[in-house]
Order: sequence, then C-alpha cells, then structure tokens
Amino acid sequence: MALETPIASFEFSTGPLRGTQLSLYGARLLHHGVAQMESMALGAIAAVRVGYERDARRVGWGVVLALVALLLFAVAGPLSGAAAEAAAEVSGNHSVARLLRGTLLVLGAIASLLPAAGVACLLGGGALAAFGWIGTTTLVLSLPSADRAYAVRGRNRMLVDFSELLAERVAQSGR
Repeated sequence: MALETPIASFEFSTGPLRGTQLSLYGARLLHHGVAQMESMALGAIAAVRVGYERDARRVGWGVVLALVALLLFAVAGPLSGAAAEAAAEVSGNHSVARLLRGTLLVLGAIASLLPAAGVACLLGGGALAAFGWIGTTTLVLSLPSADRAYAVRGRNRMLVDFSELLAERVAQSGR
C-alpha cells in the first residue's frame, strides 16, 4: 500500500510530545508517534492559532524562590550563633537543662543546614525563571469537539512556518 507524501512535517524533539510528528497531507493533518496516531480532516479544523508566550508565573515563582534563598542565607549565621551561645549558657545537669541544651543544639544544627536549603532554592528559582523566560510556542487547532494544543519550548520559527502552511490549507479546504 503506497502512502501519500506529506506536504510538510514538524517533529517534536523535546518536551512531552518528544518523538511525535505533525504531518500535513492534502486533506488531513496527522499527529503520530510510536504509541499513538490521530488524523484530523482539514475541513474539520475551524481555526489555526499559533503564538509565543513567556510564562510570567514561572518567572515570578523563580524570583520568589531567589528571595527565599537570600532570606535563608541571611538568617542561617545569626540563628546558628545564637543557638550555640544559648546552649553554652544553659548550666546544670538536671533534666530540664539537658532538654533545653539539646533543643538549642538541634536548632543550631538545623540553622547550619539553611545555607544548603538556600542553594537549592536559588538553583530551583533560577531554573524556573529561565524556563519561564524561554517561554513556549503553541499551535492550537480548533476542532468541533475540542481544541488541540501542541507546544514546544522557546520561540520556534519552524512551528510557526508549519502553522502558516497549515492555516493556508485549512482555508483552501473550507472553500
């Protein structure tokens, strides 16, 4: 059985759609991968939208995590020092003094871990801010039953070009 040759194709090389491909044929659009296949008649597509957006929410959370990291760095030293000083001042060998001294030493140990938590927050916040700034290019197809969205990370000119060709074909099929 001979298959027709696609007019244009777009392969998803990253993200959740990695390994799948959009192929435009004369009368249909095919989204296929190793474990799936979906065919859409061009006449059934009501609209084709494509756009690039940065994710301001991710950038905002990245900034918040960076501020939390700065707060953890600022608090770690003084809290550790204060806990160590207070533990040294507790005298006596009765149970309440030992409990208080142990609690203060645990607080000092936790305070000494705050810089590591700050580094984790800083790295996570940086990654969130970077991915939010990179943004996504999304192709949205309006079908009678629902919309289908196909997103790739970053500003992807090849997906925009594929979308323009697809929009032309959809407009021609609606005549």
